[in-house]
Amino acid sequence: MLLVVMGVVFALVMSVASRSLSDTVVSRQEQESSAAFAVAETGIEKALNELRLGTSTTATVNYSASFGEGSYKIENPTTLSLYVKELETAQLELSVYVPTLIISWTKKSDVTENLLGCTEGSGNAPAALEVSAIAATTISRTYYNPRGCNPGSNGFLSTAVNGGSVYRSQVTYSVPAGTTIVRVKPIYSGATISIPVPGVEAQLYVIKSRAVGGDAQKEIEVKRGLDAPPSIFDFALFSAGSIVK
Repeated sequence: MLLVVMGVVFALVMSVASRSLSDTVVSRQEQESSAAFAVAETGIEKALNELRLGTSTTATVNYSASFGEGSYKIENPTTLSLYVKELETAQLELSVYVPTLIISWTKKSDVTENLLGCTEGSGNAPAALEVSAIAATTISRTYYNPRGCNPGSNGFLSTAVNGGSVYRSQVTYSVPAGTTIVRVKPIYSGATISIPVPGVEAQLYVIKSRAVGGDAQKEIEVKRGLDAPPSIFDFALFSAGSIVK
């Protein structure tokens, strides 16, 4: 009986010790994971601050924090590929005139973008698109409905082409002569917009941050558009001199 009791007690002690050890390991892993994520976020904040100050570089930057080490890199792709909220604006800069742009928008696989409805109003249809071409003294605006959907009588152009296996809608946009800035705004819904721009001029910032905290590793990727006035300024009037009625 004594041996049986001792066996039971020993089994209970080992079970408690094993669970305690397991909890300690899980707690340590969670702590290291949180620390690594915080270090990776620090890299994102450093990169965003460099972009704000205009001191960014495309080289990999290593840094140390009190609870880990990390690195970040800022890439400058010439293709704009960015999710844009409804009625917000993405901007392209054309230092060299580009006659045409292939604009694709609305991911087919994302039900929050590729909505089922087709009536006018916010959230009632996939994104239509406003494209504004800005030259030295003129602004030209063109409007496109989503492919396969013409909500109401908005007067927008129909879109007959899809964007392959990824995007619902695609248009070949003829850029007016003299255009230096193109601004794109989704209407009715937010949308992921993709616009390859020929040339070497960056149209987007992609920040990739990696960090290590103990045995944990974390990676974060953030996309940031070019510096641009918010969409509220799309219909503002500016003048270098006096405005005469």
